[in-house]
Amino acid sequence: MISKSVLESPAPLLLTKPGQKFQTPTPGDADRVFYESLHRQNPSSPMAQNYVIEYGVLPMSDATELYKIYMERKRNPQAQPRAVVKKSRPKSTPMIIDETGGDTGFEGGGGMEGIGRGAL
Repeated sequence: MISKSVLESPAPLLLTKPGQKFQTPTPGDADRVFYESLHRQNPSSPMAQNYVIEYGVLPMSDATELYKIYMERKRNPQAQPRAVVKKSRPKSTPMIIDETGGDTGFEGGGGMEGIGRGAL
C-alpha cells in the first residue's frame, strides 16, 4: 500500500542544465516551437536566448556556451544597445464630404408612407 504523503507530494523537478529555472516543455508545446525556431533564425535574440536557457531546451554543450552569454547580459544589462524603432506614419489626408447630392434617406414622400396604418 502506498502512503498518503507519497501520493500527495509532487515529483521533484529535474533542472539539470545551467541556468534552467523551469521544467522543459514537451516538443509540441507552442511556446517551445516558437522560441526554438526564433533561436534558429536569430541566435543573438535575447528573448530566444532567455527562453532556451531558462527552460533547458538546448543540449548541454550548447546550453553551457549560451549560459555564459546569458549571465554576461544579466550582469551588465546596459552593455547591449536597444534598437530604436522610429514609427513613421503616413500623413493622413482630410476626409472630404460631398454635400451636393446623394440620397441621405431622410427625404419625405417615400413610397412606403402609411403602411401599417390601414387598420386605424
